[in-house]
Amino acid sequence: MSSGPDGRPPIPRGWVRHPRERMLITPLMAGIGGMLAFFTVVFIVVWLPIHTFDPPASADWAPLSKQALQGRNLFASNGCYVCHSGYSRPQDVRAALYFLYPKVSQPGDFYGNDQSPNILGTERTGPDLSQESGWHPDDWQRAHFYDPRFVDPMSLMPDMKSLFSNAQVDDLVSFVEQRSGKSGLLRYAGQLYAKHVATANQGFPQPYTGFTGAHKPIVGAKPDKALTPPKGQIPEVANLAQIDRSYWLSADPLPVTEANLLRGKEVFLQRCVGCHGLNGDGKGPAATFMSPPPADFTSADDACCGGDTGPGDFYYRILHGWPGTAMENFGERLSVDDIWRVVLFVKTIPNHTLRPNVVPEPSDYITWQPSKDLLTWVKTRQKIADNASFQKKPPTDPFMQEAMRMFPGLSAADHFKLNDRKTPLSLQDAAAGIKTIYEDLLNRAWADAKARGEKLPPVSQRSIPPTVPGQE
Repeated sequence: MSSGPDGRPPIPRGWVRHPRERMLITPLMAGIGGMLAFFTVVFIVVWLPIHTFDPPASADWAPLSKQALQGRNLFASNGCYVCHSGYSRPQDVRAALYFLYPKVSQPGDFYGNDQSPNILGTERTGPDLSQESGWHPDDWQRAHFYDPRFVDPMSLMPDMKSLFSNAQVDDLVSFVEQRSGKSGLLRYAGQLYAKHVATANQGFPQPYTGFTGAHKPIVGAKPDKALTPPKGQIPEVANLAQIDRSYWLSADPLPVTEANLLRGKEVFLQRCVGCHGLNGDGKGPAATFMSPPPADFTSADDACCGGDTGPGDFYYRILHGWPGTAMENFGERLSVDDIWRVVLFVKTIPNHTLRPNVVPEPSDYITWQPSKDLLTWVKTRQKIADNASFQKKPPTDPFMQEAMRMFPGLSAADHFKLNDRKTPLSLQDAAAGIKTIYEDLLNRAWADAKARGEKLPPVSQRSIPPTVPGQE
């Protein structure tokens, strides 16, 4: 068969030549289509929800104060949300537990312009911070931002001392302490009131502000003669008031063995030396930021005979923290047995067991015995009839609930004076003080938001009382 003029076989009669092949989707068309698809998704998933989804403020919502909003901007601009999420997810099985996840976030918790764009975070390399408010005092936060290893030697977080001036770090602290809505403000008010009680009772000044604590000496207490309890009252009343009464005379359930003591030393070196120091003398690198400063465990007299240094007292403070001081809650990070092992080991520190390469022995352990004054106090004060834990109708007032959380060792009938002989101590005084601080925090934040033109819910929302979630 002969070929045509172009060298290809001739086309049979009645057939049509195949059209020349060409690309129908050009690079330009593919680019335009891809951009159209991308922006369609952005419009539907991002822009449309932001501009149309406008839930009313939740009952727990609270605006940010001017200082807290400045701290929020620092938090966002420095990328803190990359490691810290900012909301408690509904699928968290641990929701409503005591410390980390006291509540599940609601859409209305992120109401208003001061919460936009939402700092919800991308992952949980660090702890969720949506409910951080009030779990730590301001001085702990400052030490933590200066160098996280000061308060947690195992922390992965970078230090922030190169990023913030003194004023800026206090802005950041304000945001962390005020970001959790009304329930967070309630916890923060309880923490501030407990700080007042702790410093007044122990005779310490207020802690340093900003990062100045990094360059100052550890704060000193007033002389003992200026801190004498009223007649007939033991000096440890305020400290015991922050410990559940069932722990006051508790013994350590674990045996004093070399293995238990060695494990206690290991945990102490991992978790506690940032505040309490490598010698256990309360002079760790974080101590200069704090008032009251961390506890000194080197006194044999305290170890054996202190009115509030029993094994049960130490266990409760490690488990729940000590509000008003920088002693934080370790109940979510240490097992029950490890906490008791730390308590065992602490009772050996006066015998120099923190020295390198020293293995604590049972003979180093100092047995604690309650004093006659403490036993008399317990016998006359620890009455079931007056104990709030046995009331048939638990209080529903959130400020009284927070007061009972701050001072679980007080009964409803207890009325004392602190060691300064001026400051009253009772559940009623604590509830009133916490309420005053809470209302001041909320009203100032509301006024700041109004002054900067924020969109605010009806004023009736401000009057909805806070809740105390996660205390079941």
